[in-house]
Amino acid sequence: METIDLRKQMKDLWSPPVGKVVLVTVPAMPYLVIEGVGNPSTSRAFQEAIQALYSAAYTMKFGAKSAGIAEWKVTPLEALWWNASGRDLTDADFAVTTPGEMAWKALVMQPLVVTADMLKQAKAEIVRKKKDVPALAQVHLETWAEGVCAQTMYVGPYEGERSTIDMMYTWIAANGYGVRGRHHELYLSDPNRTAPEKMKTILRLPVQTVQS
Repeated sequence: METIDLRKQMKDLWSPPVGKVVLVTVPAMPYLVIEGVGNPSTSRAFQEAIQALYSAAYTMKFGAKSAGIAEWKVTPLEALWWNASGRDLTDADFAVTTPGEMAWKALVMQPLVVTADMLKQAKAEIVRKKKDVPALAQVHLETWAEGVCAQTMYVGPYEGERSTIDMMYTWIAANGYGVRGRHHELYLSDPNRTAPEKMKTILRLPVQTVQS
């Protein structure tokens, strides 16, 4: 049975250097996805989204293993952030953005063997076991190709990201690129188990060449 470890197979996507911007190309991959609105610090929606995404992800993982399809490691949570006006948001914006202005898409990357039918079966299994997963119905499978992106590793508390984001924008402009998509974060640390100063977050911005 095939064993899949996306973090090892796509090492460049998951291990950028700290404080240095690099370019990566993110291929088309399936993701478990939930979209929502509201500040995760003041509303339950984001936490319920995380619960639903991982309930589905682990149920599919164990189901695929039992069926002899494949075995894989579940990847870390990712999220895109923006507001009602379309402006990208980072965690540094949370304190000054009202919950109604904040929009997000939470994602968990899946291996290519995952199908919509597997997700349907996983949802049915979760319901059968009568688990309390309020946002489960909102989870859907989406294939997304992010393409060429600039990214870096940030280490520290979420609210301290601003200087690193500014550094990324400076690098992007200086190297002839422009940002073409939403602010993207990949959370490598569990905030419940990791000291704020040791938290690791990949910061990613899709880019395109600027015509001179």
